[in-house]
Amino acid sequence: MLRRILMVTAIATLAACGGGHSSPTESKSSPPAGTGMTMVQVGDNFFSPQSIQISSGQTVQWTLTGQMTNHTVTDTGGAFDSGFLSRPGATFSHTFTAADAGKTFHYQCQTHASLGMTGIVQVR
Repeated sequence: MLRRILMVTAIATLAACGGGHSSPTESKSSPPAGTGMTMVQVGDNFFSPQSIQISSGQTVQWTLTGQMTNHTVTDTGGAFDSGFLSRPGATFSHTFTAADAGKTFHYQCQTHASLGMTGIVQVR
């Protein structure tokens, strides 16, 4: 009986935590003056705009505007990963540094990449 109670408690805890996946940190602070921020919408199975060009030092903020909460913003090269966006309105931000200048970052939703949920950030 005790074993069953522990099992139910463990399952309930995992469900409450989103299955063990970390949630993105929501940035409350503004980027440094002069760097600017570029916004990308995370819809249900799409990013909009899908491709952006930014300058090094700029921050990109992705905001979940769709209703599905199983989307991620994951760079295919491992430079950034939002984890699962937990609720409509959740945000994930990444600042691209001078070391990123001249690079192109291909990112995707880990759950929906096969449906074409991909995006590109080109850093000047």
